[in-house]
Amino acid sequence: MASIQLHSVFKAYGDHAPVIRDVNLQIAQGEFCVFVGPSGCGKSTLLRMIAGLEDITAGDLHIGGTRMNDVPSAHRGVAMVFQSYALFPHMTVYENMSFGLGLAKVDKAVIREKVMAAAKVLQLDQLLDRKPKALSGGQRQRVAIGRAIVREPGVFLFDEPLSNLDAALRVQTRIEIAKLHRDFGKASTVYVTHDQVEAMTLADRILLLNSGEAVARDGSVAQVGTPLELYHRPRNLFVAGFIGSPKMNFLPATLVSAATDHAVVRLSSGETLRAAVDARRLSPGAKVTLGVRPEHTELGTATQHIIRPLQWQERLGESTYLYMTGASGSTESLVAKAPGHAHASTGHRLAIGLPADTLHLFDDQGLALERRIPDQNQSLPQAA
Repeated sequence: MASIQLHSVFKAYGDHAPVIRDVNLQIAQGEFCVFVGPSGCGKSTLLRMIAGLEDITAGDLHIGGTRMNDVPSAHRGVAMVFQSYALFPHMTVYENMSFGLGLAKVDKAVIREKVMAAAKVLQLDQLLDRKPKALSGGQRQRVAIGRAIVREPGVFLFDEPLSNLDAALRVQTRIEIAKLHRDFGKASTVYVTHDQVEAMTLADRILLLNSGEAVARDGSVAQVGTPLELYHRPRNLFVAGFIGSPKMNFLPATLVSAATDHAVVRLSSGETLRAAVDARRLSPGAKVTLGVRPEHTELGTATQHIIRPLQWQERLGESTYLYMTGASGSTESLVAKAPGHAHASTGHRLAIGLPADTLHLFDDQGLALERRIPDQNQSLPQAA
């Protein structure tokens, strides 16, 4: 089983600007790390460099403490699961799962033992004689995962493995992958996805990658941290806007005053709000951006609030999303999450509460100011 280290890793094609720039990352043995980011940010390219399917332009890759830049893919001790399953259509499930071990001249009795054990975990033991065309999409993906498991690699690499599945199968297979990592927890896992729900639910840590001009300016890494770190303490506007669905609301504002435990800001509409952040490094009058997630808003005037006219609503049963236009003369918009039974008519002016300890604040460079709130983990009571 192996850890992974990336030291100042770059990737460029020819004389073009790097698509991966200055990635430094350590993935511990047994850790589940998810690479996520917008399309074109290079997350699959970074995964393929770890796998040995792409050359590293500059920097170093170590797996299990050994430099792997020039080591062929087959000798890196990694197993990769692709989006497209990549199963042999003329082979049975058993033959597909055992194929790699057969090439490695492993004893047939050992092969059978490993395949049967993996098939039982993946609930494929009743399907071993079938060919891929007789399987559902979820079953085919489990066969691809099983083929990786039987090799007992030090590193598992997943490249958007759920993209071809429907919504229900994505949830089911996501849970199965999480269980597999728990059962085979000594192996490090790197998982690429564009779906932030997968990232938030599966990851021990998330690597969020920049794209476009931000790569040239700040490097490829936007932020690395646990899912809740990225959610509650985003480093900048990009991270705050990427993590969360619907995305965080951003409201232009001006700093009025700053203290150790709070800042007072004035919105462009003239409303004044307190935010539980430390903004003392800025001067009064500085331009800032106030952030609030839709799920952290409140209906009514029990706390500090703003008033906005309703433009549209989406009723989802469990919840209702309220889309509001900005104050008069403003182009800003605001999305609030309300209970599923909430209802209002288009054009109604609604009071939206913005509790101080839920607000985020960013300077004119888009960098987050420190939030003065406790960690958000809460232990659930155990039944007697």
